[in-house]
Amino acid sequence: MHGMRPLADQVALVTGSSNGIGRAIAAEFARQGASLAICGRNSGRVSEAVAEIRDAGGVAEPFVGGLSSKEECDALVAAAIARFGRVDILVNNAGEVKMEPFLNFSAALWQQHLDVHMSAALYCSQAVTRDMLTRKCGRIIHISSIAAGMGGPGFTAYGPVKAALESLTRVMAVELAEHGITVNAVAPGPVMNKMMVQLYGEEALRERALSIPARRLATREDVAHAALFFALPGSDYITGQVLGVDGGARAAGCYTAGIYQRRKAEAG
Repeated sequence: MHGMRPLADQVALVTGSSNGIGRAIAAEFARQGASLAICGRNSGRVSEAVAEIRDAGGVAEPFVGGLSSKEECDALVAAAIARFGRVDILVNNAGEVKMEPFLNFSAALWQQHLDVHMSAALYCSQAVTRDMLTRKCGRIIHISSIAAGMGGPGFTAYGPVKAALESLTRVMAVELAEHGITVNAVAPGPVMNKMMVQLYGEEALRERALSIPARRLATREDVAHAALFFALPGSDYITGQVLGVDGGARAAGCYTAGIYQRRKAEAG
């Protein structure tokens, strides 16, 4: 395992890795020796993420573009393979959250969630699998959410598309196991980041943390460590699994209904 760098000589592509959870995953993989394909729509943030890894002594290359169509997904994977020669690990992390009630949810917003969460993961996985099949090995990791198994208000699209992503994880795992490719998912609970603060506000998030058995929200690093587990050489017999990273929230039946209703009331 190359000493203390178990991902040495591995190439990882992490979608949505210019900020947030994806950036933390990319940084952790780089620390473990992997070369990183950093991708995102904002060229400035992509450059910052690449510089962060390079400054720490790692290897990273920038790839700027969206994932809203099969053509864009195919182009991203092709560009990464052209630069590095192969992709050993794919992390489908790109995503966004728009909280709207069921009756008000628009067709455009619904399609947007399907494109970025589900279709992008499907198309990127198809493209990278064709490369992995030539070597009979590979790791694909989806970033899901505990919202996949909960009925929190406002999760009109986010919950269903994450549930679909977990189903896709199992289908892919069954089909690809004989080819030495594992497919797993990480399902975080609430993560303390800018997006969550914008959605709920700091006070509501402090209240939310009190309902979690671990008494805190997850950090980006908590999620990155879980993703790393599925990428490590010792995890090659683990496939089709969903690993919750939620401090016990799902086990305790906790969800965001309370703070969502509070935010809705405050908004009038």
